[in-house]
Amino acid sequence: MTPRISMLLGHTVWTRNLRGWSHETLDGGDGAAFSAVTRLAEFLSEAPAERTVVVFEPAGVDHQVVEMPNVNRAAFASLARVRNDHPVVESENLGWGIEHPEPGPGGAFSTLIHSEVTPGLILLRDACARAGCRLCAAWPTFTVAIATARPGALHVRARIVLILTPGYSAIAAFGGGKRSFKGWVGPMSERDWKALSAIIGDFESRPSPVMADPAIRRGSVFVIAEGQPEEACPFWKDLRASGRLEAVVDLEAFAASASRIPPTHPANLVEAFPRPRELDRALTAIAVGGISVAMALGSLTLADGNRRREEIVAERKRAADLEGKVKALGVNKREMDRLRDEAPDGSGSLPFAWYQALVGLSEAIPDALTLTSLTIGRDGDFELEGIVVGPDFEQEKVRASLARRGFISSAGKGWSYDPGSGRLSVGGKYKGPRP
Repeated sequence: MTPRISMLLGHTVWTRNLRGWSHETLDGGDGAAFSAVTRLAEFLSEAPAERTVVVFEPAGVDHQVVEMPNVNRAAFASLARVRNDHPVVESENLGWGIEHPEPGPGGAFSTLIHSEVTPGLILLRDACARAGCRLCAAWPTFTVAIATARPGALHVRARIVLILTPGYSAIAAFGGGKRSFKGWVGPMSERDWKALSAIIGDFESRPSPVMADPAIRRGSVFVIAEGQPEEACPFWKDLRASGRLEAVVDLEAFAASASRIPPTHPANLVEAFPRPRELDRALTAIAVGGISVAMALGSLTLADGNRRREEIVAERKRAADLEGKVKALGVNKREMDRLRDEAPDGSGSLPFAWYQALVGLSEAIPDALTLTSLTIGRDGDFELEGIVVGPDFEQEKVRASLARRGFISSAGKGWSYDPGSGRLSVGGKYKGPRP
């Protein structure tokens, strides 16, 4: 079952309901960080009981690069140097976690340790406990950002993730053996934007990669934005024109990535809290002995009728399972018969020369457009999506080029282009290249 997702970014609490994401920003001040944690704890304690995952990035969370051997989280916390430099690893009320160690340029391994400065996450854990649910994971923003930008990949070239949300902005850099993270709470000043721009680097225009090149461009920028990024980021036009913009996703994709990270990931902040303490061994032994005696006496008093009823229930359940399997097999057989009837005899050619269609499509796509998905049905219906990564994109030229290669867009909603996000969607019918 998909866990419930909530987020705390700076002083802003993000929650999701049937209408989508909503947020509440706590007033600034010395106590705003604690107030934001308390508000999220109230929401978790009132919500239905289920598995809960939070993206936990309140103001004051620390992120430091640490050199370490290639060991797991437990071994990392046992190192004397780590305990001396980062006493948070011995705390029982502060959340902390680390990224997977990666080799650096010199061959030494390093990690990024995320840690609370003041207690806050423990309030969320207690709120979930009161609601009868389990807080199975609390992720730093950096961990979710890189999971969103590089799903399934362990090592990639240098890449930057830019996060733009109301009340909170951040930048995460990773790849190439180096990792860093910085966030800004509240409205950003002109000086803040200059600092962020300096981290991203120059916006010098460079050619976009061709569609057939799978390699990731060095220094590419992946954007997670809620709302219109061009309204939040003053240098958005320069970033798009630079050719370094790789993709733009919304907060829903960011949350989905958080739900997919396994709870055993070493960056899970909840794993810092100790397990419930055991009772005194003598009392535990007495309790276990008493329970064992009670269970033995109870088993002796069970009547044959109860055992017989259990057997009857088990037989009914087994019969129902077998009946369901038989029905499923019947449905599968009918479907196989239908597909066999529809399949053409022999190994004749397909209705369309798909190889020629793909070759023609690759010629029709300009360098300014990166194709992200393509679907072509047996009847010639097609849908394709792409994202504009260059400044010289012209809709009409692309539409005409596709039509010459046989990709005719449907009237009405067959052609959709959003200049804000740079996304293009085309649907229609493939009719073969024009002579």
